[in-house]
Amino acid sequence: MSARPRLTPAIADIRRAIRQAWAEHGVNSGDTVAIGCSGGADSLALTAAAIFEGKRNQVQIVVGIVNHNLQKGSAEIAEEAKTKVEKLGAKEVIVIHVQVPKNKNGMEAAAREIRYQALDALAKEHKAKVIMLGHTMDDQAETVLLGLARGSGTKSLAGMQVLSADRKYLRPLLGIRRSQTDQFCLDSGLEYWNDPQNSQTKFARVRVRKKVLPVLEKELGPGITEALSRTAEILQEDANYLDSKAEACFKKLSKVMATQIVIDAAGLAKEPTALANRVILKALVLLGAEPSRSAIEAIMALAINWHGQKPLTLPAIRVSRQGKEITLKSTKTLKPGAC
Repeated sequence: MSARPRLTPAIADIRRAIRQAWAEHGVNSGDTVAIGCSGGADSLALTAAAIFEGKRNQVQIVVGIVNHNLQKGSAEIAEEAKTKVEKLGAKEVIVIHVQVPKNKNGMEAAAREIRYQALDALAKEHKAKVIMLGHTMDDQAETVLLGLARGSGTKSLAGMQVLSADRKYLRPLLGIRRSQTDQFCLDSGLEYWNDPQNSQTKFARVRVRKKVLPVLEKELGPGITEALSRTAEILQEDANYLDSKAEACFKKLSKVMATQIVIDAAGLAKEPTALANRVILKALVLLGAEPSRSAIEAIMALAINWHGQKPLTLPAIRVSRQGKEITLKSTKTLKPGAC
């Protein structure tokens, strides 16, 4: 592996994306940044470029390699990735071994949840400003299509943001194609790992990648991935605006207590549907209930079509109307400062 590869378009584009993301989202000299690296092309390109830019900008790079123990030889693969990243010059590289629990939403969701938990702990330990992830424009397009197929709302169709709403996760490569990360590794002399699960069509995301997107490209013409990415950007702008309005609406109409939230039914009924639905969604999330479309519609009916209905018994929550108020009550206690 060359210590200093020549500057090719792929290397330049990815380094530039990282510089821009740091500049726009407050990563400064002296900060520490954590990176989740699997050893695949996307995360390895991200890691290599971030280490290079970190040396130039005095940003310390800590890398977490999460071994999910889901495949034979995964521990060895994680150690090989660690060796590669150490040679690139990261401040610290840590292999995190986890066990993926069963999850009602499937193995993919369970693995993602425990991976994020592991990276969160790593970032906290090292006081990292953000956690960088290697999601690309192709990942964004897949996310939008999956959200569309599931009948999801604006927030899901808006896909992933460069900086997550909680300001924990930074995704500099959302404007970069997967082919560019492959080329970055080739140009840099980096041998990356091809996860065999990325070819297994039992996973919905792989079916979108291998079957759906190629058909769309063939039948509708090239540029589908870019178009879906642009759609996500537009919807993010809309979702951010509506969320800010809904936040103010929630504070105006709701009273939050230890295990329940009381909402002004008449006030809720007067709000535009897009805002009213978001007020209910926020209440459901805060109470640990299932934020489904059917639940939101049932609760809205108590506000706009009240004729003495009995209380609603929904997963993890009971909803009732008395007079001018709707009460959502959970057995869970709200976290301090949740609102």
